Amino acid sequence: MAALRAPSAVVIGVATVFFLLYLLPWQNLPSIQIPSPSPASYTWRHSAYPAENSNRLQREWAFRASDLDLLNANAVPTGMITYRAIRDTGIVFNASGSDVLVILHIQKTGGTSFEKHIVQDLDLEKPCICWKRRKRCKCPRPALSNSVETKNENVDSWLFSRFSTGWICGLHADWTELTSCVDEELKRAHGSSVRRRYFYVTMIRDPIHRFLSEFRHVQRGATWKASRHICQKQYATAEELGSCYSGRSWVGVSLKEFMSCPHNLAFNRQTRMLADLSLIGCYNKSSMSTSERNRIMLASAKRNLESMAFVGLTEQQKISQYVFEETLKLRFKIPFTQNEDTYSKATLDKATAEELDAVRQANSLDLELYQYAEQLLNNRFLELKEHDPDFDEHYNFLGEKGYHFSWDDIENED
Repeated sequence: MAALRAPSAVVIGVATVFFLLYLLPWQNLPSIQIPSPSPASYTWRHSAYPAENSNRLQREWAFRASDLDLLNANAVPTGMITYRAIRDTGIVFNASGSDVLVILHIQKTGGTSFEKHIVQDLDLEKPCICWKRRKRCKCPRPALSNSVETKNENVDSWLFSRFSTGWICGLHADWTELTSCVDEELKRAHGSSVRRRYFYVTMIRDPIHRFLSEFRHVQRGATWKASRHICQKQYATAEELGSCYSGRSWVGVSLKEFMSCPHNLAFNRQTRMLADLSLIGCYNKSSMSTSERNRIMLASAKRNLESMAFVGLTEQQKISQYVFEETLKLRFKIPFTQNEDTYSKATLDKATAEELDAVRQANSLDLELYQYAEQLLNNRFLELKEHDPDFDEHYNFLGEKGYHFSWDDIENED
């Protein structure tokens, strides 16, 4: 009888595993609560720490078993330093070493204004070198600053942005393009003997205002036709991208027309630009269903946002400035303030309820991503505040000279 019990136990065990893996309806199970750190596609459950628990850090995530495939596929790019690595190990950005600040610039999020602050207003021993009537500056490492005498001299820079290196990875390069290009381009330009550390940063904006701001920009003639849309070393085809207008531009387009084109890249632009598009077959929309594509793209964008060294919100300039300064141990000479009046707000006020509902539906991924970014920034702010013994002095006296941030400044960004 003893000899029969062992096989019976094995059979029962195998049957149990089979039932759990293949027959149990996982989608009906309650969410599993997992503490930090978070993997690729966890969804944030709470927008802020409860007031009574503000003195201790808490993170609660809703885990989706169907997103397990993203955990290994969406790996940290070469040399990238994550926010969590900075906080857990005490890494400090070192412009004199091999560190590079990489700016992922999403259209109509205030990225141009933010990048101007980087090249003009950081309190550095050796600041960037800018020339009048030129859009580009040189941001050489401190040891090289004294040797930069000409405008075109190629020097190793601590900053990778439109105002320093230019669009060498493509106009408004997204996450997919940047992470496959930056290290390769810098090695080509300055040699491969140095192992560089990359600190990725970006700004996120309220999706409705950002979308309407892009609409206004396109209405005035913007096209961004020079964007390359490269994924897995292949350009997206004209058939994959589609077209919304004939001629040179879409100047004079109405909001209804702007909304009616299914190929409009303004829809959920922030999610798409922050996701690893290789996970969804790049721009080939026939590789999977729309719902599956959206699910994976949003999960990837959230995971990438979480891993970036800095994520700021256009609507929260002061908190964003503090989080940037305290995370990277870099200080701005000026405080960021803002004016709430915007061109996009004027467009918003004129739109009908039906139009606004259509805009929300068309940007549903960005709306969820923005909520995630809000929570991410808030939690980082509270974490940094808790560990900053000089918080009051630092936060209340950001910068030295007043600077008036105007929302209208970003309406004419490229």
